[in-house]
Amino acid sequence: MYSDKISQAQDLLAKRPEIAENRPVYEAILQFYSDNALIETSILDLITLLKCKKIEVRKTSANTFKECIYNLLDEFPELTAAKGMLRYYEAPKNFDWQECEKAETIFGEALTQDIYGWQPDFWTLFEKETEICSLTVVFSQGN
Repeated sequence: MYSDKISQAQDLLAKRPEIAENRPVYEAILQFYSDNALIETSILDLITLLKCKKIEVRKTSANTFKECIYNLLDEFPELTAAKGMLRYYEAPKNFDWQECEKAETIFGEALTQDIYGWQPDFWTLFEKETEICSLTVVFSQGN
């Protein structure tokens, strides 16, 4: 069960008031650690992300996972130079896992990943009562 993760995330965010006061970032992080994540998340990823000074959030939506990735990269090219990120998809019920994994492969190939310092890099997924996919990315742009 994940419910303790939201409490842990809130405690960590309270130590960074500038992030706790940034509602889009705060809410995206809490969603990332919510109970119904289909891929279990680790609070250690948040600890790593919070070591960075500047943390932002970007969102997009589309009909497919791949379209979400392409939209995100087109609309927010700065993501290709991110130093680390946590991201989550919100997908219709009965989605195709393989399509999500293919989109993640495309996204990974587009990122400039410094093998000596690029972290965290974790994603999860939530099923929603929706017809479209959405993708939310919480990322750092520097140490």
